[in-house]
Amino acid sequence: MILCSFALLFLINYVSGHASMYIPPPRSAGAGAKPIFTPGSCNNGACMWFSQGCTIGCACNEDNTHFHEHLCDNSTIEPLVNDPKYRTFNRFNNHSIPFWPADWTKWHPWRYPGTSVPLNPCGLSGGSTKNNDVAGGYGNQTIAGVQGFPGTELPPIEYKTTWKVGSVVDVAWGISANHGGGYLYRLCPKDSELTEDCFMEMPLKFHGDKQKLVWSDGHVVEIDAVRISEGVYPENSVWTKNPIPACDDVSGGFQGVGCDKPQFPPPAGCNDTCWGYQPCFPGEFPDGCPGPIKTKEMPGIVDQVEIPADLKPGEYTVGFRWDCEQTPQIWQFCGDVNIV
Repeated sequence: MILCSFALLFLINYVSGHASMYIPPPRSAGAGAKPIFTPGSCNNGACMWFSQGCTIGCACNEDNTHFHEHLCDNSTIEPLVNDPKYRTFNRFNNHSIPFWPADWTKWHPWRYPGTSVPLNPCGLSGGSTKNNDVAGGYGNQTIAGVQGFPGTELPPIEYKTTWKVGSVVDVAWGISANHGGGYLYRLCPKDSELTEDCFMEMPLKFHGDKQKLVWSDGHVVEIDAVRISEGVYPENSVWTKNPIPACDDVSGGFQGVGCDKPQFPPPAGCNDTCWGYQPCFPGEFPDGCPGPIKTKEMPGIVDQVEIPADLKPGEYTVGFRWDCEQTPQIWQFCGDVNIV
C-alpha cells in the first residue's frame, strides 16, 4: 500500500491543470474582459473554474483523490471512447501505476464525453467548495476571491460579441496545463436558468474538419481536427479531441518529466516547444525551464462553429466544456453573445 499511496500523492500533486476560453471572452476573466488572444495565460485566475471528482455517468462529487475509480453507483455505464485515435492519455494501457488497473483513465470524463455532471455549468472557482490548493484549484486567486464560488453567478461580460444567425464564427481556448481529453461549445438563452441541461440542449456544431493553432506572436498553423460524434452525450453533439499532446508520463510532463516524447503524435506544425504539460517562459524557473520543457508556449486552439439558421435571435450565454482524460475533472467557462 505504500507504493499505491505514493502513486496517488504523485498524481495529486500534478493535477494543477488549467485552461481558459478566449473567444468569446469568459466571465471568469472579469466583466471587463475583451477577446484578447493570450494563449496559455491565466489572467485574473480565469483558468481556475472547473469541477473535481467527475466520472462518467456520475455527478461530480468534489473528491479528486480516487483517480481510477467510479465515484457513484452507476455501475452499468461503460466508456465508449476506447479507440486510440480519440484517446489522449495511456492510449495503449502502457503507463502502469502500482496497484491500479492498466486502464486507469477508464472512468474519467473524456471516456464518455458529456455524461459526467459538473458541479456548475460555468465552473466553480478552485474546482470545489473545499480547500483545493493541493490539486491546483486556488479559488482565492480568481476574481471571486473565494473557493467554490459558482460561475453562474458571475456578472455578464460588458464587451458586446455579436454573431449572426446562420453564420460561421471563430471560437478559441488555450491550455495552461494539459489533461488531454476533448471539448464542446454550446448555448443557453440568457433569460433561461443557466443549467447543464439548458446548455446540453443546444450544442454548437463544429464547422469543417480543420482547426488552427495560434501563437501569441501571430504565427498560425492549420491542422486536421479530430471530431467525435459516436460514444458522446448528447447524442446530437460533436466533440473535438484536444489536439495538443501532453508528455509521455502519467503526470503529463509536470516540470519536464517524460517530455522526451508525447502521449500521441502531435499535429503537423506543432513542434517540441508546442506540446507538453504546461507552458514555460523565460524567468518562470530560477534555473531556467527544467528538462526538455525548453521555452514552451502552448498555442491557442481555434475552431469554427455554426450558428443555427433557425435560431431565435437574442442574447445567449456561450458555454465551453473540456472533459479531461488524465484526471476526473471538467473545466467550464461561460461568455456572452448577442445573436442577430
